[in-house]
Amino acid sequence: MTSTHGLLYGGFDHLSNKQVPIAEPLSENGYSTGGFHSNPYLSSKFGYGRGFDTFSDLEEDPSKLASLRRYVSNNLSGPIHDFFSWAHEKTEKHTGIDVGSYYQNATELTDEALEWVETAEEPWFLWVHYMDPHHPYVPPEEHQVFGEDLSQRRGVRLRQQVLDNPDSLTKDDWDDLIALYDSEIRYTDAQISRLINGIRNATWIVTADHGEEFYEHENFGHKNRFYEEHIHVPLLLGGTEGNDVHDQLVGLNDVPTTLLSIAGVDAPDTYRGQDFRESSRDQVLGGWAGNKGTDLDSARLMTRTDDEKYIRDIAAGTEELYDLTTDSDEQVNLYGKCDADEHLQAVDDFVEAIKHDSTASDRVEIGDDLNNRLEHLGYK
Repeated sequence: MTSTHGLLYGGFDHLSNKQVPIAEPLSENGYSTGGFHSNPYLSSKFGYGRGFDTFSDLEEDPSKLASLRRYVSNNLSGPIHDFFSWAHEKTEKHTGIDVGSYYQNATELTDEALEWVETAEEPWFLWVHYMDPHHPYVPPEEHQVFGEDLSQRRGVRLRQQVLDNPDSLTKDDWDDLIALYDSEIRYTDAQISRLINGIRNATWIVTADHGEEFYEHENFGHKNRFYEEHIHVPLLLGGTEGNDVHDQLVGLNDVPTTLLSIAGVDAPDTYRGQDFRESSRDQVLGGWAGNKGTDLDSARLMTRTDDEKYIRDIAAGTEELYDLTTDSDEQVNLYGKCDADEHLQAVDDFVEAIKHDSTASDRVEIGDDLNNRLEHLGYK
């Protein structure tokens, strides 16, 4: 949203003043702006509401059971709090009952966005962030076309099982889990299609912030790692901009820059992306670090070119290099066997840029309920 990197300007605890969300320059240039999502990390509390005239971030959880969960977290303490928290976890683990939704479903989110579009003055900018392909995977039955229909209870129990004891999952369990994930994507695709059909005379971009790992590299979900299952995401540009097909490297920080270029609005000085319609890049950089992006001693850093990827895990003291043309699944680590000087220099320069652009910034206090929601969505 800010065409920067999460490790810059004091980390990714929240948006600093130098991290300018795309809604701000658009709003300053006469655009009506609307944002709709239910990801706790992207709430107005962390600065993502800046520049939006209308911003719906579902701070009030819609379900009654989830509201009860939130009340327990925020208002009870001691043995009573511990009992309700224990009961919540045991209910999900042993019965497969999802005790309150942790995000707004795609149908409701699309309804809200289209309702806003009907009354928004032109020109307008709309951002919709869907959460349905996050675990637990509980897609509507009509979108389960990849096998037999599976119950919501099955999806919730599989989520808990893979988090608690992944070695206990059978092949049938993994097949069911992946089928549910694919069905969630299919359901979300259908809602994105409905959204695009409702904003016909507009330029639109569809992309994603990450993918999911299903133990391709001994882990589940999206734990801030840099294998292809995490970072190789869709990118579609359509509507009034046409529908050409390109095969080139694009980083997510290119998306805001491209949109501002299409709108004829100057990008802020801190933007690091480029208009991907007019230029291509040699590499894409990525980074994650503990303590909300401020502890470089725990950082994992990546550089990806067209045909290679290099990953450095500072805390673990490991380095990986993969030839993506012959090893697309990234199973054969070539570090130490092939020349990696270009990657090493790129990551070293990235670290220096992080240190140079780091600024002290006030931390955002995260309560127990928000921590709980983030953990269940796979962010902890």
